[in-house]
Amino acid sequence: MKKHIPNLITLCNLLSGCTGVVFAVRGNFQAVLITLMASELFDFFDGFSARALHAYSPIGKELDSLADLVSFGLCPAVCLFSWYGIAQPDIPFLRWFPFVLTAASAMRLAKFNIDTRQATSFLGLATSGCALLLTPLSVYSFYTDGFLHTLMGTVWFIPVLSAVFSYLLVCELPMFSLKKMTGQLKAFIVGSVVLVIACVIREIRGPWYVTVSLCIFLILTYYLVLNLATMKRR
Repeated sequence: MKKHIPNLITLCNLLSGCTGVVFAVRGNFQAVLITLMASELFDFFDGFSARALHAYSPIGKELDSLADLVSFGLCPAVCLFSWYGIAQPDIPFLRWFPFVLTAASAMRLAKFNIDTRQATSFLGLATSGCALLLTPLSVYSFYTDGFLHTLMGTVWFIPVLSAVFSYLLVCELPMFSLKKMTGQLKAFIVGSVVLVIACVIREIRGPWYVTVSLCIFLILTYYLVLNLATMKRR
């Protein structure tokens, strides 16, 4: 039975992603944030349990990619799809553009399964990292009235955002690997703590999902910039 435990956890990731898609279609973005965090936890613990139980299997690897495609490839795209439909209901064609992210995620996951160069680092943005950037951005901008809300509601921002992140998913840039971080890890931890404190202070009276989404988005953005800057120096 222990060989099936990681696969059961992976299926929980898939079910959480399916639930998130339903909430995203309905425009319930704070619920999507909850399902995203659940999917991230399941995605972590399926690999953790596989290592702890020595329960690796070829089907588990493929099942993990299928679950990630729904939770981290489809769900963020549906969030942007719904956001655009609310902001620009008179432009139906561009509303469908975020699903390019789903196609790019599928390509990225397929490449990852056969690419031996990604054993200790990632080439291109990981699908989970992409979801952790775009979903909190959707949540925060939807439930606030500031600059990001106005920007997300413009005609071209969501299509351009989808195109940029689709490129980051399939490109050959080394990024988002926590497996080999030396001095970079210390900078990431210190910067993340500062960002979390700043976000909590700023949104202390607001809804929890606004504060959490802002923290997640800024931390992942900070890590992406830090990673790219380190790569450029090399």
